[in-house]
This record gives sequence, structure tokens and C-alpha cells, in this order.
Amino acid sequence: MKSAFNPLARKLRSYLGLATSETLCALRKEHKRTQLIDVQRRIRIYLQALWGCNFVIKAIDGDSGSSERRKPFIRNDQIHLPNAYYDFTLHGIPHFTGLETYRAASAHAAAHIIYSKNHFSEKSFDKWQRALISTIEDARVEALSMRRFPGLKQLWARQHTATPLHNRTAGDYLNRLARALLDDAYRDDDPWISQGRALFSAADDLETNNISLDLGLTLAHAFQKKNVSINSVSDKLSAPYRDDNRYLWESTRLDSGEEQELPEYYSRFKLLLKSNEVTTTDEDTKHSWTTGPITAAAAADTYIYSEWDYRGQMETPSWVTLRERSPKPGDLTIVDNIIAQNTHLISRMKNLLHAIQSRGVLRIRKLEEGDEIDINAAVRAQVDIRLGEQPDTRVMMRSVRKTRDISVLVLLDLSNSSNQKIRGQRHTVLQLTQQVCVLFADAIETVGDPFAIHGFCSRSRHDVEYFRLKDFDQPHDDVSKANIAGMTGQKYTRMGTAIRHATHYLNQQQSGKKLLMLITDGEPADIDVRDLRYLRYDAKKAVKDAGRFGIHTYCIGLDPNADKYVSAIFGARNYMVVDHINRLPEKMLLIYAALTL
Repeated sequence: MKSAFNPLARKLRSYLGLATSETLCALRKEHKRTQLIDVQRRIRIYLQALWGCNFVIKAIDGDSGSSERRKPFIRNDQIHLPNAYYDFTLHGIPHFTGLETYRAASAHAAAHIIYSKNHFSEKSFDKWQRALISTIEDARVEALSMRRFPGLKQLWARQHTATPLHNRTAGDYLNRLARALLDDAYRDDDPWISQGRALFSAADDLETNNISLDLGLTLAHAFQKKNVSINSVSDKLSAPYRDDNRYLWESTRLDSGEEQELPEYYSRFKLLLKSNEVTTTDEDTKHSWTTGPITAAAAADTYIYSEWDYRGQMETPSWVTLRERSPKPGDLTIVDNIIAQNTHLISRMKNLLHAIQSRGVLRIRKLEEGDEIDINAAVRAQVDIRLGEQPDTRVMMRSVRKTRDISVLVLLDLSNSSNQKIRGQRHTVLQLTQQVCVLFADAIETVGDPFAIHGFCSRSRHDVEYFRLKDFDQPHDDVSKANIAGMTGQKYTRMGTAIRHATHYLNQQQSGKKLLMLITDGEPADIDVRDLRYLRYDAKKAVKDAGRFGIHTYCIGLDPNADKYVSAIFGARNYMVVDHINRLPEKMLLIYAALTL
């Protein structure tokens, strides 16, 4: 038995010792591969730079099997890529690297997510028809993408290697058609290829994928004249970056042959697709797509924050740019009218705060050293001495003036949705928010607690705007009132970043108790985020981090359906959804009183 195993042991030692040609070949092959774990972050940034959206990229589980199992695919709008891509050589010459394949595959999948709005029923077509419809759809989304980013053509075209010499199988013709539709420099005189290229070029509208259905069926019928056998298993696209197109044929779609639209979030970044270039005439768009260095003049008012990615359970450092903007003053008559119309309510609110205001003297007893003798303690000590027991020597007391030690920051959601009218009311959410700020600020001065009123809105992670309408050390005078009167609703709601910046200012206060009160009419959302849970979890993480600094966060929701997401962000006991909007100012004071006692 020992002699039988010696040859195997020698081979193993030679292999592990890099003494064989097989070992060196395997090692060189490993050197020429790119792993997803090494480039995943770069690919995400690459897609973010292209589309202004955060895409979820995951590795394909157990992709070490067949090449078909290692093809990219899209599921639940998440891009799944192989764990590794090897560098590709053509005729012994390096042709493209694994990193280039990752870029091509991710860009192609992202194009499907953005442009493939409708999906088809599997039961309505045979496998060859589905293959041709998918090939036309691949060409359509790539053509739309190249209108915006012409450089993608070179990235994709290099990975197509089919030539007119490949003419034995239906798969050969499928790959030649894919290359012909992408690369107009590719020469192929086959009549069927020329027909497909001509029909695709003559298409009037590439915005809908009806063209994919029509051209795919037409070419499938025309291919029958070639008398080439079709193998639905092997006749597939060979370009390594192309996905398996299951995204177009998901079984969860309608089975009646009708098309079904993507979820509602598509309309969120639909604005990004209205033009082939990012315009720079609109001031908001300039801020949204700013990628250059921050100038020295603006650096003092610019802050960089991390953001929590629940999908990877990790914090993405230096991800969000927040800029403080000077609030535009409004008409002071707006504030004066609010005060004049709510004099009785202001009086009730002030009486409530007077009642909770802590005044007077607090006596601290049982001290060995103090300002005066505690008569009751001295009498008890004398009784103990008469009884022959050891007396308590703590017979002094100290009088301490009890004062409130609280700082509160009111954070306002100033997104575009605040311009909408409240159901059953004549005024908008923004007007109600102004009223709450005016009445709250006027009443809180009764107890003298330091307070600040800030607001925020956003348009992508590159442009979160923050407005300090009133600061802690600023008196509530005509300046702060004019800032409240000039509030406007615009853009979107990147809540987590705003909470982090509000925490930054509350941490500068020396108060023993700190309170952050957020008023919002909707859930966290932004133009560059499609996954609604992403910003919810980020806001939840920001609230948790604020709690570590001793800051209590409370949310007042003006959205009737806010329970489902506000409780998850702030906790079951740290929010209130206001049903009767007219009572909001008074309710806010009651909440403030309860939280600061």
C-alpha cells in the first residue's frame, strides 16, 4: 500500500511546488483573471457616473460550473455578475480584460433596467423566437445607451468576435446578427443579416420595445428559408457580457401576451432620460452632476457624509455631499398674519409651557458638607445619640436653583411634495409647516429653551441642500421670521444625511438633554435611488447614531400612510402621524412638553 501511494504523493508535491508545466499554466491563468470582489465598488461607481442611479450588484452563487450558469442575469432589478472573468485573447493577442467585461456586462444590464420598460410572455413564443426577440431588445437598449454615451460602442463591440466564416449553426447567425446591429463597421453580406440590419435601421421609434417583438418574429420567420437546424440549447449569444435575458421573460409577468410596465419607481429617474445630454442651464442640474473639486469659497459650507448601505451591511464613506444654502427671506406679513389669526392658540400654548417650566429651589439633603443645617436630620441624629446608637452625620443640605437644560432642533422636510394641498384644506403642507414654526417659536420663548429651526431638500447624493432658518444663538427676530416666511418646497428628501447634519449642530450644544424633532410629509426618497428601502435604512442608521450622542429623535408625520415606514425608522414610540392637521401646532407643543419634562 505504501508503494502505491508514493507516485501520487510525488505528483502532489511537484504540483504544489510549481515544478510542473501544468502548475505554471494554471498559475498564469489565475493571474489573468479579474475577481468581482476586487472591482465591485468600482463598477458601482462606474454605473453611478453613467446613469446617476445606485444599482445593486451581486455575485452569482456557485458560478464555477458551466459557462451558461456564469452568464450575467437581472433579477428584481439587481445585477448578478460572475465571481470572475478571465482576460480574453484572440489569435494569441490580448483582446479585452476581465475588468472590461465587467464594465460591459454591468452597463448592458443597467441599460435593460432603464430602457426595457415592458416584458413579454414566455408562453406566446417558441425558444428560437424568444432568442431573436431578446437579441433585438439587446440591440435596442444598447442603441439608446450609445445615444447618451457613444463610448459604450467600443466597449461592447470589442467583445463580439463572430464573423461571416461562422455559418454552421443557427447560433452562429444569431451572434453575427448581434454584432451587425451593434457595429455599423462590421461587414456581413448575408441576406438575412442585411435584412435584420436594414429593418432595425429603418425603425422609427426605439423608445418602446414593440420593435423587438415585431422584428424578432419577422426574422424568425425569414430564417426558415436557410434550412439551418436550430438547437435551442446551444444556439445562444456568445458575447461574454450579454445577460441571459431572463429579465425580459420572467414568469411573474402577465401570461396573456400583454405587456406589463415596470414598478412606479421608474418615473423617479425617468427625468434623467428626457435628453441625451445633461443640461447645464438649470441650476439644480448643475449641482446634481457636480463632480469636480469643491472651490475654496464653498468649502466652508460643504460637508461630506457617509451613507449606510443595508444590502452590504456597510457604511459607504464620503458618499454624500451636503451644502448649506443661505435661506431666502420672505414677506414678514406672512408671519404677522399667522400670529394675528392664532392669538388664542398662542395663549394656550404659552400657558402650557408656563405650567411645565421648572422654577424655584431644589433642596439636596443628607450631605456632610452643605450650605445650611437640615433641622430634621439634626433632630434624628440627637435622638440616635440619646438612644446610644451611631447617629447619621449627614445633617447638612444645599439649596440648588432648578433650571431647564434642554436644546431642541426642529428639522423641516422642504421637498417638492410640501407644495401639495392638504386633503380637505385650502392651504398646502408648506403653509402648515410655516404656521407650526411660527407658533412653536413664539411659544417656546416662554421657557427660554435654546432652539433652532433648520430645513433640507436634495437632488441626488451630490446635492443635499441644508437651510439654517434660525440657529441656537440667534434671537427670534425679524431675520429668522423672514427666513421662515421665505421657505420653499423643492426637490427630494434624503433624510438620513439631513439628520446627520442636524446631529452635528446638536452635538455643539452643552445642554444635558437634546431633542431633534423632524416634520415630514413623506418617506425618504431621491432621484438617484430606485430602492426605497435603501434610504429608509440609511435614515434609521442616522437616527441610531444620533442616539449614541444622547440625542432623542422624534418624527411628526403628515402623511396618513406614514406608519408603515416611520415606525421602522424612528421606533414605535418616537413618532406621531397627525390625523387632524388643524391641531398640529398644539399637538407639537404637547409632544415637546412630554419629551422635555
